[in-house]
Amino acid sequence: MVEILAAKKALRRSIKAVCAALPAAQIQTESARVAQRLFARDKWKSATKVCAFCSMPGELDTTPILEAAFAANKRVFLPRVEDVKARDMAMVEAFSMADIAEFPRSNWDIAEPPRDDSRADALDARVDLVVVPGVAFDCDNGRLGHGAGFYDNWLARADAAADAAAVARPATVGVCLGAQVLPPSERVPREAHDRVLDVVLAPDD
Repeated sequence: MVEILAAKKALRRSIKAVCAALPAAQIQTESARVAQRLFARDKWKSATKVCAFCSMPGELDTTPILEAAFAANKRVFLPRVEDVKARDMAMVEAFSMADIAEFPRSNWDIAEPPRDDSRADALDARVDLVVVPGVAFDCDNGRLGHGAGFYDNWLARADAAADAAAVARPATVGVCLGAQVLPPSERVPREAHDRVLDVVLAPDD
């Protein structure tokens, strides 16, 4: 366990340093490529309710994904941290790009849906597709997150809710920059609770 945690920490530090040095133009170009790869997938085309995320600096820019989702009249749900110590987050509905622009900023300087009763929860809405961020990914669709466990916990709850309702579990798609994908011979360090995604989309195969 100690060795795995140390390996995760070292990999996060390495990948984040590489991404922080990427030119903004490269990030935008790669983000657009990933978005187009996502839009070509049947799961995206058929989805009517999508979980996505607002990007952090040095991360794939999700603006094209969010804009396309709203343009296609998909319902969009974005993360909001509920309890840091409990590693609990919710996925809460956003209504438009203008709506997102008015969101308050979290402690991580990420736009988060405000706390009001007018916004649906993704678990209640039973979303079809979850677009998942991460720090590093491998060729087996393994994912290394930022270490807080928010996505692993939320995805487990989403699966349990789908199973209880006897409906299909939401599809999971990791999206990332090319620098975040490990070489084919390497795998992200993994613990029992770490989620393997259905697919990972990078700028190039």
